[in-house]
Amino acid sequence: MERFLDESLTAQLAEAFAPLDRDVEIVVHVASRLVVPGQEDAGEEAATLQLVREVAETSERLTVVETTLDEGARARGIERTPTIVFRAAGSDADNVRFIGLPSGYEFQTLVEVVRMVGTGDTGLGPASSERLAELDVPVRLQAFVTPTCPYCPRAVLAAYRMALANPNVIAEGVEASEFPQLAQRYRISGVPDTVIDGPSGQERVLGGQPDKVFLDAVLKVAGAAASNAAPSATTA
Repeated sequence: MERFLDESLTAQLAEAFAPLDRDVEIVVHVASRLVVPGQEDAGEEAATLQLVREVAETSERLTVVETTLDEGARARGIERTPTIVFRAAGSDADNVRFIGLPSGYEFQTLVEVVRMVGTGDTGLGPASSERLAELDVPVRLQAFVTPTCPYCPRAVLAAYRMALANPNVIAEGVEASEFPQLAQRYRISGVPDTVIDGPSGQERVLGGQPDKVFLDAVLKVAGAAASNAAPSATTA
């Protein structure tokens, strides 16, 4: 398999990751036939592993961990491979995920989430952070994307910002063309399309909207948490 990164892009990534001040683990869940026989969609496992390994070579702060999808991961909602989890080294957090190969425009998502985890700077505004702090129930965002969509990274990164700010938020980027049956299940007809599930129901956010739009939807499906989080006049 040919390399994904040429010398120029490798140098750009090394520069982009220079500000990282904490170690980042990129955990890649791959399939075990004993655990997931005949999963409905077959993902690009080999390509995903190669891509993240090449990315990790550009910074001593980055480590790739390959792990077999097991029942424990499935119990936490990780059901498809490859699923990439981004987390601080030494953490057991697994709520910031990308399902599939982050290629095309979604390579930008990969680079940016590594930067967010590795610097602690998510870019989430103080007003949004204050509202999100009220969330005390699990909420799951699935942002369906494709590699050719220039607006998709904005949706995935909005979900990631909230997940990094509050562990009750599970944020997943889903490569819709790689997992067509999952996309069909949610009737995805265009991207980005973010499906948000919580105790009080389901909401959808179409397009790459501002963070506040995603946050409003998250708090709405959270139910009681939403009623305690009054909108603020401060810029989100």
